[in-house]
Amino acid sequence: MKIKVQPYPNLKVEPKAFEKVTNEAVIAKSAKPLSTKLLMLAEFKTREKRLLHAHPIKHHNKTYISVFPNPVHLFLNSAIEHFEYSEQIKSTNFPKCGKQVGEDIYHLDAEEGGTHACYNSYLQNRCGAVIMLVSSVEAFLNHIVPNDFLYKTMRGKNTKTFNKIDIESTKVNFNEKLGDVIKQYLHSINSNADLEKEIKLISNLNKIRNSIIHLKTNAENDISVYIDDFEKMLGLDLQKCIQTVISYMNKVEPEFIKIQI
Repeated sequence: MKIKVQPYPNLKVEPKAFEKVTNEAVIAKSAKPLSTKLLMLAEFKTREKRLLHAHPIKHHNKTYISVFPNPVHLFLNSAIEHFEYSEQIKSTNFPKCGKQVGEDIYHLDAEEGGTHACYNSYLQNRCGAVIMLVSSVEAFLNHIVPNDFLYKTMRGKNTKTFNKIDIESTKVNFNEKLGDVIKQYLHSINSNADLEKEIKLISNLNKIRNSIIHLKTNAENDISVYIDDFEKMLGLDLQKCIQTVISYMNKVEPEFIKIQI
């Protein structure tokens, strides 16, 4: 599965303005000098005309330019790719590499350095899927709240008001943004979307992601270090997590995530 990665920003341009800007546009012939904040005019197959951001990437004295993607979609696609690759490793590589040592037990032999490449790759991609999935939610929470939005809540006995800068800072944590901030935002646009199931699962997903990123080594012995964190991560139904994140985003912003066919 892949989702459609949309450009960011994706600003609609009226036909007359599009024609005027096109006539006055400057097409760069050389990368020297070339701004990293380029604007690109595009006409889609739907005949819609858009103003987009383009960003150059340099490689071997050549510059490659393309439309800048929405990071939310980019991170979510990355999570999906990590998950699907981990499933491929489990279903294809494990049977090839595993040596049967019991009725239903197979051993992945330790290679040079003491570990097995397939096993390592599986863990890497599972971790990558969890990390990028939560990163897509974090980016979405900041992305979807308008710049002029004010979030009101209680801190102790006092009512506090937080603006967009506050919401994107440590003054408002992930779970608060996931729940209370977005609920207030939805109320402001007269939406009554029910997010409770999604909030519960994503909150737990974020807890596991934090434990993976900030691995602790305090334990009774070296054998038990990391085990609990990795067991929780490996116990996740990642396909359900991905579907839940997509459901959450589309309830907050209908059709924000579109599956690419």
